[in-house]
Amino acid sequence: MAIVVEFTPHLKSEAGLRDWNAALGDLIEQIGQDGFALALRRALAVCTGFESMMVTRYRGASEPVCLFHDLDDVQAAISVSFYATGPFLLDPFYQACREGRAPGAFRLRDLVPTSFLLSEYYRRFYRRVRIRDELGLLLPDGSEGWIILSLARSLRSADFDATALDSVRLGFAPLCAAIARHWGQSAEPETTDGRPGRAQDLLGFLGAVSLSPREAEIIHLVLQGHSGPTIAASLGLAVGTVKVHRRNAYAKLGISSQGELFSMATRYLVSDTD
Repeated sequence: MAIVVEFTPHLKSEAGLRDWNAALGDLIEQIGQDGFALALRRALAVCTGFESMMVTRYRGASEPVCLFHDLDDVQAAISVSFYATGPFLLDPFYQACREGRAPGAFRLRDLVPTSFLLSEYYRRFYRRVRIRDELGLLLPDGSEGWIILSLARSLRSADFDATALDSVRLGFAPLCAAIARHWGQSAEPETTDGRPGRAQDLLGFLGAVSLSPREAEIIHLVLQGHSGPTIAASLGLAVGTVKVHRRNAYAKLGISSQGELFSMATRYLVSDTD
């Protein structure tokens, strides 16, 4: 039998409030200092339990920049290095920012369809680094930027429940202010490596292989983890119609499964531009 690690948020308790006030004071003192990230981790640990933390800055569709992580080398190779080459475009937290989601704290399940846990993206990224659940803080960073702070729990841990989410949301405002002061948009514009034009939109890739606009739209939703029924509901189509479009798109792409589709999209996203 698998051992499940339980976490008990206690921010609303008297002891928790004392711990929170102490951690928040330390966090404020560390703004602009090398110890800020660890002070931030300690403050969040008062709100809820987690096993890893990563902070990433995004600018439009440019390659994201990791500001902090506490992952081991294997996890970092996938969740930081490989992720930044293109697969970040399919990340539900990144997509939520691009789609205008209000700043706040959200669990993975708050942002994805129920079928996402069966998707190739979940299987190849979350499961590969043994992540069971994720809770993200979405913070605006200038007119075209976001900072996403990700808390993760491993496969042996329990999911983030509503109590954990509420505790993090209680502390969101001061945490957001501190993060903005420490890592917020700098006065100097960031340079890019020429990738944004290629990574700007997966629909461009799909159109390049002669998919119709509807087929491209459906395949894009499949890549985001949607099932046939959720795609049908989203687009106002019959489930059978979605199946026909998907089957035709697969035939044009020369593939026969979602796994092959994901592999093809990933190869496109991580390929270098000339």
